[in-house]
Amino acid sequence: MVPEFLSFSISLAVAVKKGEMQDEGIVRKKVLLAGLRRSGKTSIQRVVFTGMPAKDTLGLNCACTACTISHPRSSFVGLQLWDIPGHANLDLLGIDLSQLSTLVFVIDAQDDYTRAVTQLLQIIIRAYNANKHVNIEIFVHKVDGLSDEYKLDTLRDIKSRVLDGLSDEEVVQGASQGAVQPQLSYHLTSIYDHSILDAFSQVVQKLARQLPVIQNLLNVFCSNSGIAKAFIFEQNSRLYFATDSTIADASTFEVCVDALDTFDKFSRLYRWEGDTVEKLEGEGGEESSPAQPATASIRLANDLTIAKWQMHQNLILIALIRSDTYDRFKQSIDYNVTFVRDAIVDIVEMERRGMRR
Repeated sequence: MVPEFLSFSISLAVAVKKGEMQDEGIVRKKVLLAGLRRSGKTSIQRVVFTGMPAKDTLGLNCACTACTISHPRSSFVGLQLWDIPGHANLDLLGIDLSQLSTLVFVIDAQDDYTRAVTQLLQIIIRAYNANKHVNIEIFVHKVDGLSDEYKLDTLRDIKSRVLDGLSDEEVVQGASQGAVQPQLSYHLTSIYDHSILDAFSQVVQKLARQLPVIQNLLNVFCSNSGIAKAFIFEQNSRLYFATDSTIADASTFEVCVDALDTFDKFSRLYRWEGDTVEKLEGEGGEESSPAQPATASIRLANDLTIAKWQMHQNLILIALIRSDTYDRFKQSIDYNVTFVRDAIVDIVEMERRGMRR
């Protein structure tokens, strides 16, 4: 298809809601990372949010105290991540579950998970009764090396046990009066592949107020530019905050993440002609925007091209497109990208203003 020119008009609104918190004048979504000792939750937060290589997590000691990480506000969502020890008493930690946006519970799929499911049920009850809108995400973790059949059997067994536990009429207050049961999401994860990035991306997307706007933006862009699939990534964490509505398999996500890593490795080797290094870096260091938005592309062997455009600081648009379409209509596609970039900048700035008191 021939790419068409785009124009966008977006309407945004922000508000502080239950499940959000403020620190240093910044509103952040509070995410509780829980699980038994040695379940892998600390490794997850180190790999995803600090960039630690997965192989280096083998020497990590189990967390003995609660750890709080405030994720930088360089994206659509401000996060405060609480990593609590597996043996911790929530009452002693003083965590207000009514302020919780998301509960992420990690279960070791390679260990006996009977006690883990019991603890999961207990914390689901407390979190849900404190805040009926809390998102509950269950990571069936350490599935690397397991056969697909074993993974699915384990997932089905855990789902069955959790459902049986919640089916008790007194598990959730008011269930006997027809109250809505907690909505649970399950993810098969490992830090040794891209599954943990995909899972945490889906967790963060549920906290993005403007996700429908961004998804519609990407749908229009893909439709009018001949794009097969598009993602908005945060470059540092490699989490994607939005994608278009077309269905894609895990391999598509993996190849886009690998391409993002490749772009990042080579990005500092090049600069725009006529720009000095000091001008590119700016007075603000890494947080400064470059003189011109970065763009790059990689041609794959299957006649597909992965293209990258910088949207806002470390927000990156990654698109998968047929190579012949990209070669013939690159100028039109780049023109359409400018409208996407303008809209993304407006959304990010609006969200940042909403994060302030």
